[in-house]
Amino acid sequence: MKYKLIIAFSCFIIASFLIIGGALSWLYVDSNRSMILDAAVENNKQIVKNIDTSLNPLLRISMFPVQDRSIFQVMKKDYTTYPYPLYEREKDFDTINQIIRNGMLLYTDLIDSVIIYQNKNKIVVGRSNGDYMDHHYLQNEFINEPYVQKILQKNGLYVPVGVHPDKLVSFHNDPVVSIGRAVVDPYTKENLGFIMLNIGVDKLKTLWSDIHFTDHTKFYLIDDNRNIIYSKNRSEIGQAAAHVLGKDFEPISSNEEETRGNKDNYIMTSKSNTSNWIAVTIIPKNELFSLLDVMLRTIMISLLIFLGLSILASIYIATSITKPLSILERKMKLVSQGNLDVKMDVRHGEIGKINLTVDHMLTDIRRMIDKIYKDEQEKKQLELLALQSQIRPHFMYNTLNVIKWMAKIQGSTGIEEALTAFSSVIKFTAKAESDYVTIQEEIDFIQNYTKILDFRYLNKFEVSYHIQPSVLHYKTLKFLLQPLVENAVFHGFDDIDYKGKLKIEIYEESDVVIMVVSDNGRGMSRTEQEGLNQQASIDKLNSIGLNNIRKRIQLNFGEGYGLWITSEEMNGTTAKIVIPTMKSETKTEQSGAGES
Repeated sequence: MKYKLIIAFSCFIIASFLIIGGALSWLYVDSNRSMILDAAVENNKQIVKNIDTSLNPLLRISMFPVQDRSIFQVMKKDYTTYPYPLYEREKDFDTINQIIRNGMLLYTDLIDSVIIYQNKNKIVVGRSNGDYMDHHYLQNEFINEPYVQKILQKNGLYVPVGVHPDKLVSFHNDPVVSIGRAVVDPYTKENLGFIMLNIGVDKLKTLWSDIHFTDHTKFYLIDDNRNIIYSKNRSEIGQAAAHVLGKDFEPISSNEEETRGNKDNYIMTSKSNTSNWIAVTIIPKNELFSLLDVMLRTIMISLLIFLGLSILASIYIATSITKPLSILERKMKLVSQGNLDVKMDVRHGEIGKINLTVDHMLTDIRRMIDKIYKDEQEKKQLELLALQSQIRPHFMYNTLNVIKWMAKIQGSTGIEEALTAFSSVIKFTAKAESDYVTIQEEIDFIQNYTKILDFRYLNKFEVSYHIQPSVLHYKTLKFLLQPLVENAVFHGFDDIDYKGKLKIEIYEESDVVIMVVSDNGRGMSRTEQEGLNQQASIDKLNSIGLNNIRKRIQLNFGEGYGLWITSEEMNGTTAKIVIPTMKSETKTEQSGAGES
């Protein structure tokens, strides 16, 4: 069995690895190839989304000169008409700069500089950089820049400006991109000037994560003039994309989203809707596939190592299963030969759980055998105790018959009636063929027994019977009612100054027979009840006590049946017996049993 398990496990593992491992490797390589390309495309799209999200606040800021009354009024002024034009310009310059610092630059960290230009006086009325401005460039070149002219020509629409050197307020002519908007009087349609928000290209990098899909993956951001806004090589910024990218730039179109592949590279592009800038990612094919080859080799080596470990594990598992099973087989053979004292040695693993279960089963079997033996012994002792109450039945029965005939001859009817009842009692106790009698026979016995007690106590109590006719042919244990009647008469009616009443009820309810013996005697305290429940009656005619009744019912019928007693001082006692319904075979058999 051990070698069969090892071979079966090994074949299953090898076949699974060949089929599943091969399929998963192919799927892994193919899916990773697609995943890297998809990741590059998503990275491009996310960069474009980040750019659009960051530029949208700048578009709202560019509306300040029209929306802010102070700036708008300054844009309309003609300083040549003022008596002190220089003073007026400085005052307005301070006002607008205050608005730029507190109302524009606080909105975003992306802005490097802000310039507000007024057409009427050909001056800058506000700028964020108050330390430096190239006045010569402002007076001779600035207004003629193509991007400035484009802003003025758009009549109030925003204009994204591609990469260009910031010659006006930057000392080192740093490359920037800009958002510009002309300030147009909504009533006269006069072009009052423009606002331009400059963004340093170094700050653009904060809008995306620099993901390296391979060592030589390249990322570029290209403006609408096809110039490079961003590259990892800073010297390429501001150059024409066609010059830097060469043949890789040829397939790039102005479509919003595109993925292309040539002989050497995969090229992914995404276009911004706000600025028309294009994000470009270029991944060399040879590097992409070399990475996947390394992954594939790593996967195959890992699979082979795992295959070897799995085969070793199968050998260990097969051995750990078969060895405890062989031990269990030997032990169970001993059990089958009748040795119930066998102990299972293996306590670990799944087989250990089985061994533990078998141990518990054998322990339960031994305990059940001991319990059955003890129960049978106790049952025999109780039956013997019940038989001891029969007071030499044959000798006493014959002697009483002689005395009864002598009393009849002498005309002593009372003595004759008492002896007749006593003879019936002795005859009932002499029935030794079974511990069961019919309820009718038990009632007949009680009637004769109470008649004797009535003679003894001179009409001190009376008995009433309330018996459901349908239960008379049911079986019951002998001597269940007699100890209860005896306790009622001897103890319940003792020292009372009124006539005692004893009531016997028997009826069927929900597949059980209920026998109730109640009296109106002096009752018992809780201490007396406990003592009565623990002791047997001291009367020599009946040595069967209440505890004997309970044990006999439990041994013969089991749980759920028994004897319950309730009593209160000076309020009587009620005893209740519950036994299962047991129908006798035939009424003929009952009659025959009664006459024996």
